[in-house]
Order: sequence, then structure tokens, then C-alpha cells
Amino acid sequence: MYSRVIKLAVFFILVPALFGVSFGYALVNYLEIPDVKQLETYRPKSTTRLYADDGTLYAELYVEKRIPISITEMPRHLRLAFVAIEDVRFYSHFGIDARGIGRAIYKNILRKGITEGASTITQQLARNLYLTPQKSLKRKAEEAILAIQIERTYSKEEILNMYLNLIYLGEGAYGVEAAAYTYFHKHAKELTLEESAMLAAMTKAPSRLSPYKNIAKTMERKNIVLQKMYEAGFISKKEYANAMNTTLALAPFKAYEKKTGYYIEYVKQALEEHVENPQEIYTTGLNLKTTVSLKMTDYAYGAIEKGMQAYQKRHPNAILPEVALVVMEVKTGELKVLIGGRDFSVSPYNRAVQAKRQPGSSFKPIIYLAALEQGYTPDTMLRDAPISFTNPYTHAVWSPKNYKNEYHGDVTMRKALELSLNTATVRLLEKVGLENVIDMAKQLHISSKFEPNLSLSLGTTEIAPIELATAYVAFARGGTYIPPVAIKTITTIEGEERYNQEPLEEPVVLPEVAYALVDIMKGVIQRGTARGASKMPYYLAGKTGTTDDFRDAWFIGFSPNLLCAVWVGYDKKTNLGGKESGGTAALPIWIDFMSKALQHYPNEDFNQPKTEYSP
Repeated sequence: MYSRVIKLAVFFILVPALFGVSFGYALVNYLEIPDVKQLETYRPKSTTRLYADDGTLYAELYVEKRIPISITEMPRHLRLAFVAIEDVRFYSHFGIDARGIGRAIYKNILRKGITEGASTITQQLARNLYLTPQKSLKRKAEEAILAIQIERTYSKEEILNMYLNLIYLGEGAYGVEAAAYTYFHKHAKELTLEESAMLAAMTKAPSRLSPYKNIAKTMERKNIVLQKMYEAGFISKKEYANAMNTTLALAPFKAYEKKTGYYIEYVKQALEEHVENPQEIYTTGLNLKTTVSLKMTDYAYGAIEKGMQAYQKRHPNAILPEVALVVMEVKTGELKVLIGGRDFSVSPYNRAVQAKRQPGSSFKPIIYLAALEQGYTPDTMLRDAPISFTNPYTHAVWSPKNYKNEYHGDVTMRKALELSLNTATVRLLEKVGLENVIDMAKQLHISSKFEPNLSLSLGTTEIAPIELATAYVAFARGGTYIPPVAIKTITTIEGEERYNQEPLEEPVVLPEVAYALVDIMKGVIQRGTARGASKMPYYLAGKTGTTDDFRDAWFIGFSPNLLCAVWVGYDKKTNLGGKESGGTAALPIWIDFMSKALQHYPNEDFNQPKTEYSP
């Protein structure tokens, strides 16, 4: 009898237990519940952030725009805004909210359809991390079990932190830090109560509720969040009233990206040298301190706009040409502005870097530098008169001419460059030697393919604006070449330093040789083809450039601290209309920009070497 009782007990206790274990095992395998411990090593795709020279965040590179931050960097009212609208009993339930489920079922029955859900923040986290958005009973069961497991493994603050870094909040922004920058150009820790409520309002329909698409709907939803916060006791009546009556100031949508588009593309190409896989640029969450000046970029676009307005007055029926503009600091090589066209959103083709164009007379300083290195002086006499060359093979005659067909007889090298005299420069090139000038250009890191013929004196070899600008920087800094610096430091989101820029300088000519050239180029502005800039109260040097067919107009000029190169022309290499020279089309843009930019630098003269120049 006793044995029978034990057998019955075993049957009624052990068999159901075994059945329960078997059922549970089968259910778990059917539901394919992952191990929530994976969260400890989970690293979401993170945004690479680009900072300007003043520390302003101006661009993000991403697959998913996400900037993970600690919950300690999220103000209390930001966290509670999401809790109020998404899961008001978050701090009291164990992963699923029984009361919320009951309320949702009751309302759905009354409305005869599924109009309300009851997913907790933990369930939403489980779904976002592990599950598909497809609605099914299986997914809901998996979601509930995962939520309970997550709650047993992690604290409420850890769960909320993961949720607020993962949630999609519209306009490509994932997480509260990315959303704070997108909508307000500030960090999450700087968000006000009403701004926090607006971000929490986005969870219902991130795309449809974007304030850039439907501001009225967004504000309506934001007020609901504030009301929920007040009803839950998260904020006082006074805080609620003040937030309801405060107008939100949204950031200009993609304001920085539009103006720095060409610069951003240049940085992306430079960044590829510092990562093993280019995809890392968009997923690993790097922080880049770049050298761009947002203020100077504004100056540059303003100058370009005025220059194009003036061009349109001269040519009312013409299509506006394109403009490239490069600005570098002379002493550091820092690239402060890079503009490759009038509008990046219309044409992302970067003419400052990718387009090689004939520089015209703006190539001449390289010829004169080679001559000065050989022992010529600014006072060396050159013959400026008509000249012709006959090709011994084709018998074709080449007769270079001066602008307006004006000739000056015997002139100094200084005057020949100031007035950009073609025939005098051709004779100088012939004396200095083609190979010597080409070698000088290569020492200045101009990568163009040079044909060894005398038309080089007229700037017929095509050169990218950024390369010619960098060559001029070498003139200004005493004959030492320095490459353009766009990235100063690269760090990971954990603060690990990946790159720290170090100066890379290459001596090209002696300081006294470079100074002699700069001294001649000062005369270009004081007495020569760039006299339009002579009234500027700064120490300046530069050179205009105009091609024979008036397809390209240039001006490259510099102070001891800052250089700016301007190119104007059409992509199809057509005539600019009339006689649009470098002094007419490019110089006014340069003057407008430099008049503003030079105010941020000391007004000092070029350093004269201790050893005076002597051949």
C-alpha cells in the first residue's frame, strides 16, 4: 500500500514535471530564444563624427546615425519623457506589464480591432535587438520571454540606457544623442524639458512626425508627452505649464552638411588611409577633429554669390559658371575651406580636387622660382617683344602674344611677372630649361603630366586647384612644402587615439629664394594685374591666371598667414564670355573673402631671411 502511494505520487509529480520540462524545452527551441548575455558584447553600428576647428560638430558619416552615450549623460527629464509615453510602469514591472496588457485587450475589444499595444520598453528592446518586426503570436511569445530574461540579467538603468541608444527617432537618427544633434544641434545632456518631450514624441511614427515634415503634428504629440509626464508625477505643474508655453527652436536642417559637402568628401577619402576597411568609416564611431572653418566657409560662399551676381550683370543671358575655392593656413598647412562648386547638392563633383584645368599665367611663378634658384634676380633683364618658333618636323609656327598685343621691350624679371608678360616669360623658360621647371613643379608635388614644350610658360598643362594652391603655400612659407592638413586627430568613441597629425615639411628652395619670388609677387598686387586688391590694408602677394581662350580665370593670393585660391570656369571648357580674365572673374571673389578672413589673423609682413638673396 505504502509502495503504491509512492508510485502514484511519483506519477502525479514527476510525470507532469518531466512533461513540463519537455514542453518548456520544446517551446524554447521552437521560439529560438537567444542568450541575452550577448548584450554585454553587443556593439551597435556607430556614427563617425566630424568636428570643425572650433569644436563644432558639423557632419556625421554613418550607415545608421547613432552616437552611443552613457545614461549619466542623459538628463533625468529626457529619460522620464520616454518612460511616460512608452512605459509609465517601467520601474515597477518585471519585463511585461500585466495591467497594460489587460487595458490594451479591453480597448481593442471595445474598438473591434487592434488599435493599442502593450509592449514595455524592455519588450521593445528585445524586439529591436533580436526579433523581426513581423507581428505574430510566436514573436510576441519570444518577445515576452526575452523581456523577462533581460530584466533578470540587467538593471533598469542598463535596460533604459540600451533602449535610448538604439531607438529610431527620424531623419536617420538612432538614439537620443544623434537625435539631439539632428533636431537641435546640441548634445543630449543639454536638452531642455520641452526638447526632450519632442524627441520622446517621435517614437510613435518617427518618419511621419519629423518636425521638418509636419511641425503641427510633432508639437501636438510633444504636448501629449508633457501631459503624461505631469500625470505620472514626473514633473511639477509649473514645469508642465512652462514647457507647454515654450517655443522650440529647431536647428536648420542639414545646414552644415550643405556648405561643407565638398570638404566632407575630401575628408572621407583622406580617412580611408587610416582604416583597414573603408566600411569602418561608417560603423565604428570615430571622432575626427578636422581643420575646416565654418565661419570662413560662410565667408567663401558669400563671396562666391556676390561674384556670380556681378558676372550675371556682365552677362545677363549666360548660364553661371562654376567656382572652386581653396583656403589654407600658410604656417600650418591646415585646409580651412574647400569648395568644389557653387552648390554641392546640385553637383557633388569636386572641381577643387578632381578637375584639372589650365592655370594660365598662374603657373608662371613656378618658372620664376626655378630661375631665381639658378641665380637670376628680380632685376635680371628679359626681352619682351614678338617671338615665333617653328616646329622642325611639322613646320608649324607658334607665336605667343601678350595680352592686348602690347610689348614693353627690355624689362626686369620683376616687371615681367607683375604684368604677366608672355613673350618675356617664354624667353625666360627657354633659358632656365624645360626640364628644370618641370622638376620644380614635381618638387612642389604637382602630379600633372608635363609635356616638355615652351607653351608651358602660358600654363597649358592642366593642374588641380588644390595642388597649385599648395605650391603657392610653399612660396609663402619660405620655400618649404607642406601637404594640406584636413584631419588633425582621430579617436574612437572610447577615447583611444588612432591618429595624431604631425607636420610633414619638405624643403624645396632656400628661404631667400622663396622670399625673392614673394617680393616680386607682392608687386603683382601693388602695381600689376591684381591692382584691384592693392587698397586692402594687408601685406599680400599673388598671381592672376587667364587662359588664351578665356575658358579659365584664376587668382591665387596670400598673406603671411592665409592663402586663398579661386578658379572660375565651365565644366565643358567653354569661353567665359567676352574677356573674362582672372582679374575680372576670380579676383573680386578673392578680395571679398580675404577682406573678412584676414581680420582673424595678425597683420604682419612676410619674414625676410637673415641672409639676403644674392645669386
